[in-house]
Amino acid sequence: MQVTIRPLEEKDAYTSVKWRNDHEVFKYTGNTYSSEITIESELNWIRNVIANNEAGKEFRCAIEVDGEYVGNIYLTHLTMGIGHYHIFIGNKDYWGKGIAKEASRLIISEGFNSLGLRGIEPNVRPENVTAYNLYKKLGFVEFGKTEEYIKMIINK
Repeated sequence: MQVTIRPLEEKDAYTSVKWRNDHEVFKYTGNTYSSEITIESELNWIRNVIANNEAGKEFRCAIEVDGEYVGNIYLTHLTMGIGHYHIFIGNKDYWGKGIAKEASRLIISEGFNSLGLRGIEPNVRPENVTAYNLYKKLGFVEFGKTEEYIKMIINK
């Protein structure tokens, strides 16, 4: 399996809207939705993402496996050499196959080598043991906690 990342494109909205409406996909993310996400709202979101990527405010990417769009990975709030890391695999057929690990390696490399970041920070929910263990394997370390999240960082 070849894992790649690429900037999000407008066409991705037609797939990602399904993931955003799947509670199982989003149960550990920081996003919760009180109503169904429509294709119109997803298209608007993607258009904003593309504009923000082009402006250098964030780096939001699609994760592909052998050319199939399976999830998203982001570096957001790019300020003072730090980026906030987010990931989800939306296509559940790809859960537990090492896709998140490889996509994470790719975006960490992009963050440090192309974007010039000094640090990358995910926030992980304590109950999301799988993500926590992945981040530890990738070299992230804890630097704080809130009631809702464990704060982690990896430095260049």
